[in-house]
Amino acid sequence: MPVETRQLGGDTDISKVAALLWMLLGDPDVEDSSVASRTLAECGVDAGSVLDLWAAVCEEFGERSLDPELDPGALELTMTVETAAAAMAGLLAHGGDGH
Repeated sequence: MPVETRQLGGDTDISKVAALLWMLLGDPDVEDSSVASRTLAECGVDAGSVLDLWAAVCEEFGERSLDPELDPGALELTMTVETAAAAMAGLLAHGGDGH
């Protein structure tokens, strides 16, 4: 039986999480200077799909046993994509418990 070899959050950094989020949300026009300040809501994310984004990040960077449930308020739709990436990277580093 295969064994999970990745360390929890071991090779995860904000830029890698942000790159995954942008890929999932649709790569932005690099000529658009407002890209860095785009919120999750402006990218079409709603309360349900923020959980889908978190599940995708857990799948990509986390241990299979990492619970994709989030504490309310851990990710807000008013966060920029970069801020959400930083929050997700932090959650991964702490096992998804927010501590």
